[in-house]
Amino acid sequence: HEKRPEGGVLENFTKCATQDFAVNHHIKTICNPIKVLFTGAHCPFYTSGYYNYDENGNIIWRTLTDSVNFKKIRVNHYWCKSREEFIIKKDIRGDVNDWTRTMLDFDVHNRNDIEDTEILLYK
Repeated sequence: HEKRPEGGVLENFTKCATQDFAVNHHIKTICNPIKVLFTGAHCPFYTSGYYNYDENGNIIWRTLTDSVNFKKIRVNHYWCKSREEFIIKKDIRGDVNDWTRTMLDFDVHNRNDIEDTEILLYK
């Protein structure tokens, strides 16, 4: 979308990158904050004896994972939405890591390779 469409995100943004798209290898964490010393954008640093695990119980040792799975649990991450919304986000809000976003970032992330409406089942 060039402009922000009317209606909700789930209904309007049903196209996405394929599962093997490089950016999809960044982990998203659901954690118990009591076990976390501090956190970065993608990966918390745990107290001794605690780790990140993938949905199959395998330890993830870094902020990237070799296997991308979302059969048991998923996070739909609407990174750029419409071009208009991305421009507002980059110009006003910036980035969680204080990086300067450019329109090249939008072009790289604006993937519409496949239709994915699975999240609508849980609406």
